[in-house]
Amino acid sequence: MRWALALLIDIKAVAMAAYRGAATISAIGVPPTGAHPATYHEPLEQWLEDFELDTGKRKIRPYDPTIGRQIADMLRPSMGELIPSNPKEIARAFGRGWWKTDSQAAGELLEKAGFTKRGDAWLTPDGKPFTVRVMVEGDLRPVMTRAGTMIVQQWKQAGIDARIDVAQGTLPTRRATGDFDTFIGWSVETWGGHQDLSYFLDSWHSQFVAAPGQPQPLRNWQRWSSPALDEIIEEIRTVGFDDPRSIELGKQYVKLAVKEMPTIPLMAYNVFTAMDQTYWTGFPTAELPYTNPVPNWGNSRYMLVKLKPTG
Repeated sequence: MRWALALLIDIKAVAMAAYRGAATISAIGVPPTGAHPATYHEPLEQWLEDFELDTGKRKIRPYDPTIGRQIADMLRPSMGELIPSNPKEIARAFGRGWWKTDSQAAGELLEKAGFTKRGDAWLTPDGKPFTVRVMVEGDLRPVMTRAGTMIVQQWKQAGIDARIDVAQGTLPTRRATGDFDTFIGWSVETWGGHQDLSYFLDSWHSQFVAAPGQPQPLRNWQRWSSPALDEIIEEIRTVGFDDPRSIELGKQYVKLAVKEMPTIPLMAYNVFTAMDQTYWTGFPTAELPYTNPVPNWGNSRYMLVKLKPTG
C-alpha cells in the first residue's frame, strides 16, 4: 500500500509547493546532503534504475532518473542563469531521480492488497472508504504543511479520502504515541554529512519498537520492524565510525528500505546556519561538507572537535 501511495505522488508539484522548487529531492531514505550523495545516491543510481516492482499484474521499473533535471527545467524560464545546466550541479541542487507518477501501477498494487474501486473512490479490503489523514504542524512548519497539502490533493484526485490533519503544538506528542495515519516530518537523522548512518539506524532496531499506544523512542516513528534491518543494525554497531564497511551496510539499508518502503522519502529539509570564523575555523564548507552545521543537532559533536582557534 505504501508503494501505491508513493506512485500517486508528483514530486515535482510537491517540490514547487513546498520550496518553490528549491528543494533537493531524494528517492532513498538518506538525506541528499553532505557526503551522502557521493556515497549513496550516485553509486546506487543504476541499482535504482534497474529496480523492479511487482504490481501483481506486471513488473515495472518505477524510478525516473530525470526528475531533478525536470524541476530545473521548470524553473529555468523564470530564473534564467541562476539555474545550473551542468548535470552534476543540477543533481547537487535539485537532486537526482524519484518515482514516476503512475496511477495505473498504484491501482494494481492496491488491488493486489485487496482494495477495490467503486466509481472514483477506493475502498479498503473490508469495504470501507480508504481514508488517510496527513498530519502536519500548520504554521510552525509551513514548508512541510505545504508539501502535505499538495500530497493530500494528489491522493484525493486518485480516489483516496485524504485530508490534512493539523496538529499545531500537539504533533510531538501524537507522533510519539502513534496517533496518526501518516505525517510529514523526518525519522532519518544522520551525523550530518558523514556517511555513517548509525546515528538513526541504531534507534530503528526492533528492540526499541513500542507497543501500540505507548511512546515510541526517537526517530523510528513509523515503527518499522524487520529481521533483515536488525541484522544490518547489529553489524553496524560493531564497526568503526570511518570504517568502509559501514557504507556497505548503509547501502544494504537503502535497498531494503526501497523494497519495503517503510517511509516515503521526499526531500531534504533546508536549514540555514551562519558561521563566524573570527575566533574559530574548520567549519564545514561546500567543498568539505563533512557534516551539517546545525547547532541544535547531535552531529554538532562531530563538528566541534574539528574547530581550531584562530589565535
